[in-house]
Amino acid sequence: MTEIASTRSVLLIEDDVVDHIIITRGLKQYKETEFICIHAWQIADVAPLLESNDFDIIISDMDLPDSRGLDTIHSLKDIVGRVPFIVLSGSEDETLATESIQVGAQDFISKRYIEDTGLIVRSMTHAIERNQLRVGLEKTRDKAHFLAHYDQITKLPNRVLFLERLNYSIRYAARSKEKVSLCFIDLDGFKSINDTIGHDAGDEVLRCVGQRMNSLVRESDLVARIGGDEFVVILNNVKSEPNLRLVAQKLIESINEPIEYDAEFCNVGASIGIATYPNNADSAEGLLKYADLAMYYAKNNGKNQARLFTHELIEKKDKGISQQTELYRAIEQPDEHFKLFYQPRIDLKQENICSVEALIRWQHPTLGLIGPEQFIPIAEKLDIISRIDEWVVEATCKKMVALKVLKTKMRVGINISGKSFNNKSFVSSVIEPLLDKYNVNGELLEIEIKEIILLEDFDEIYKQLIKLKNLGISIAIDGIGTGFSSLDYLSKLPIDTLKIDGSFICDTNSDHSDQILLKSIIGLGQALDLVVVAKGIETESQLHHLKSVNCNKGQGHFWSKAMENWDSIKNIAS
Repeated sequence: MTEIASTRSVLLIEDDVVDHIIITRGLKQYKETEFICIHAWQIADVAPLLESNDFDIIISDMDLPDSRGLDTIHSLKDIVGRVPFIVLSGSEDETLATESIQVGAQDFISKRYIEDTGLIVRSMTHAIERNQLRVGLEKTRDKAHFLAHYDQITKLPNRVLFLERLNYSIRYAARSKEKVSLCFIDLDGFKSINDTIGHDAGDEVLRCVGQRMNSLVRESDLVARIGGDEFVVILNNVKSEPNLRLVAQKLIESINEPIEYDAEFCNVGASIGIATYPNNADSAEGLLKYADLAMYYAKNNGKNQARLFTHELIEKKDKGISQQTELYRAIEQPDEHFKLFYQPRIDLKQENICSVEALIRWQHPTLGLIGPEQFIPIAEKLDIISRIDEWVVEATCKKMVALKVLKTKMRVGINISGKSFNNKSFVSSVIEPLLDKYNVNGELLEIEIKEIILLEDFDEIYKQLIKLKNLGISIAIDGIGTGFSSLDYLSKLPIDTLKIDGSFICDTNSDHSDQILLKSIIGLGQALDLVVVAKGIETESQLHHLKSVNCNKGQGHFWSKAMENWDSIKNIAS
């Protein structure tokens, strides 16, 4: 339970003098908390008091001179905003009590108990806590919407919002007989900045490049970051090819200007591919594909230049081996090309390792070790993600047997894609046979799925989760908070763990609103009796704050990056 604040400001709306005296006297005599009570006789007195006071809680008689019964609750809802309120009534009708809470009151107390100050204080405290959770979740929804549609580094629209706007622009252009051009921009030399100066410098470059491009286009156009060092620009109704080339050249010149960071100058270029509706394609997917292809040829023919798409580009063959082709080949011999790395999960109270998460890496023949964020989207596009998921499950089972994890009872978590999870036969045809093959107890395995998957067909999701539970497998929802509309489902699904997305992790120095968001999500998990795991913990301050709000477990670079050597994670939390 949340610790009671030292001071609470209370608005008491009561026209019965005796009842008013009983309640205020009881609150003034309450030792643990100082209550500052302000009195109102009727609903009409409330609005002016709210303008000049910040109340933690409102206690209101349901029967007042200017309002009675449920009408009092409706009136309060219209004027109190986010301030929680509880109601008093001379009636003990259970139906009225239920209706009062359904209409909007946080609690209903019979006047028979108004001398029980402890009861009233508990009711107020619980009402405030529930309201804080509700307000926090509303803010979570707002932040989740921003996270879902905007890039966190540049604050520009992300891929989701970009595709929405591009589809809209194409529909508008079709009606008005205009054109829509798409510039696909990939930064040249960006990786070397991350490698030599650092990722903070890289982030500053991305921010600056985004701002520069945004300042060059019209309000009717759109600049978005769609991932890594890739940007796109939607140009509406640029009528001539020379004008397109002129815009592209201005973008390149702007990006070429050195960017100062921490007394160093960062220099990047830009390779740009351009495709136009309706000349080159009649859909958003087609424009993106052809602009990307044009950019590829710009980059492979000297970089720092713009290339307009022509259908001749499709006929040209790439002399090198594309990453898509290499990934196709890799999945044919996965044991030779993929590896599992392991990151420990820490019990924040016991301060020891309670489980590990298995994370896949691709050993690329020329690029070296590649993380899943770089090749999993390609695997999904090529429709080979389920084969990768199957390899991860089998490789994990093999490792558990080889390292005698079965005897140590160390639970291992693995990530499963939405593609596999939505395959009705994946559990019965892949997971169950592999558990039998390697004699692995399902209780030692945890399947992690992204929260966004919960937005799909509820009945099918439920069936798949039940299949996993019947095997003894624990279920974790990863990235909690970024798909808020699924939170309504959580209490109905047979899940065990919530993993908070790293973007929500904060410390005591963070904005108060961010702290409330984090606390609200943790409170939600605890209310549902679920284990709550915080991802992306990097500092001792974050760890201290998470402990203070009773988060169960955590993982992140504060303890260790993911490591290939299982033995290296032993005693890492000590």
